[in-house]
Amino acid sequence: MNILNFFGKSKEKSIEWLEFFYCLVEVRDYLKFEYGNNNNNNNILIRNFIKLLDWGSSFLASQINDYAESLTDYVFWESRQFYLESMREFVAGKSDCSEFIDQVLQPMLSDRREGQDLEKDFQSQLTLEVDSKSFQFSKLISNLILPLEAFDPEPEEGEENYFTEEILREGVKRTLIEMEKYFEN
Repeated sequence: MNILNFFGKSKEKSIEWLEFFYCLVEVRDYLKFEYGNNNNNNNILIRNFIKLLDWGSSFLASQINDYAESLTDYVFWESRQFYLESMREFVAGKSDCSEFIDQVLQPMLSDRREGQDLEKDFQSQLTLEVDSKSFQFSKLISNLILPLEAFDPEPEEGEENYFTEEILREGVKRTLIEMEKYFEN
């Protein structure tokens, strides 16, 4: 199934909504910067207009959230075999935490940035064919970024290390179990 029927509206409509969302956010942010985001601004019309833009962008965000997430899913999905193999090797003990982090953290961060860039590349979105099986795949992988960034194999002297290699490996194992469901037919 492609993205065309994935969200109940056409891909073109989803792209229009996403483009309008970014337009609203840009206008809102400009006005907040120019006129302040506090109640010290004496012009109630400007304050109310900024509130209206806040409400409008929040509403649009809720309407296009799944579509925007599918764009990031698309990017991560392209690397799914790499993540699967890397996680399997780590869980099997073929690599230690430092090796695993060195291997996967930068690709994860890169995929996340690429997904964010793709959200604003409306022309590229027109030609994408997103596999519906990939829905929320990026969220699964992205949930590992913070633990990988936070892991410290050599904590400062006197610091207790609550986040051990064993805990990280167990977290990756749980994620791997969920990830393998994406590879079932």
